[in-house]
Amino acid sequence: MKQRSRITRADVARLANVSTASVSYVLNGVPNKVSEETAQRIWHAADILGYRPSAFARALKTGSSKTFGVIVPDFSNPYFASLNDEIESAASEHGYSIIFVSSHGDAEIERACIEKLKNRDVDTIFTSSALSNDELASLDQQYCRLVFLDHTIVTPGVKCISTDFEKAVSVMISHLFGHGYTDIAFLFGGNDYSDARVQGWLKTFQEAGVPAGPIVNSGFTREGGYQATLTLLDSDKRPSALFAASDLEAIGALRALHERHIRVPEDMPIVSFDGSIDTLYSIPQLTTMQQDTRAVARHAVAAALDPDNVPDVTLIDPKLVIGRSCGCR
Repeated sequence: MKQRSRITRADVARLANVSTASVSYVLNGVPNKVSEETAQRIWHAADILGYRPSAFARALKTGSSKTFGVIVPDFSNPYFASLNDEIESAASEHGYSIIFVSSHGDAEIERACIEKLKNRDVDTIFTSSALSNDELASLDQQYCRLVFLDHTIVTPGVKCISTDFEKAVSVMISHLFGHGYTDIAFLFGGNDYSDARVQGWLKTFQEAGVPAGPIVNSGFTREGGYQATLTLLDSDKRPSALFAASDLEAIGALRALHERHIRVPEDMPIVSFDGSIDTLYSIPQLTTMQQDTRAVARHAVAAALDPDNVPDVTLIDPKLVIGRSCGCR
């Protein structure tokens, strides 16, 4: 069977009865080179022939590349894997494609990713940012819209879609208080103490009239949770319970506790955050605050498509999922 030859700009020019230069001007978006009537004739000929101009040319014609960019801190993190899947699903319902890039949780790499995506003419960039709030506020939004995920910074023109971290931490700590535990350590992956999780931690202890337990940096990784837990176990004042800011950190903490022959929850309960699928297979099953990745993704895409009808900050309620690691069962 003879293979169909590829349609070229010369074919479009012949059908539209114009020069190939005129076709190039129109498809490349060069202004003021041909009349509006000629431009319409060229686009009509391209449609008839099934000529497919580059994404860049289509963006010039329509004002939209129909593409979103997503900056991911860690592709291996089950939470981000779930969130990415939901963003792609929500975007595809509106005819949008996704370009995923990884910042590896590094602020400098993230800045480079933002520029890279701008150069690809994406309409909106979604980022679960490693940048500080001040750095986020200073980002240039001249060429595309920004939507911050898991941040609640109020910046003109930027939409923020986030789990209500402060509420989530309060619910989980109150749950541990209900079990009689007050000497609780917080395994926190970041360094930014303005983070809503840290603020929720401090506020909950303050309102309960209980001294806040130590906050130990654990990098949002299994290894980080493992090492941070060993440090706590070797400290002069061992906590009575652990709260990990992510399921990954909790998985690492479980290993450290197992190696030290510390039973969970009998000797030390542990709770976590994210509600990823990993918690279903941990031993014991982790009690976790589950983030609604579907809701986060759909609100984020709505913020990209119709920003005028979306509030600057949207907070999504988490869900407490009871496992066995807290001592409930």
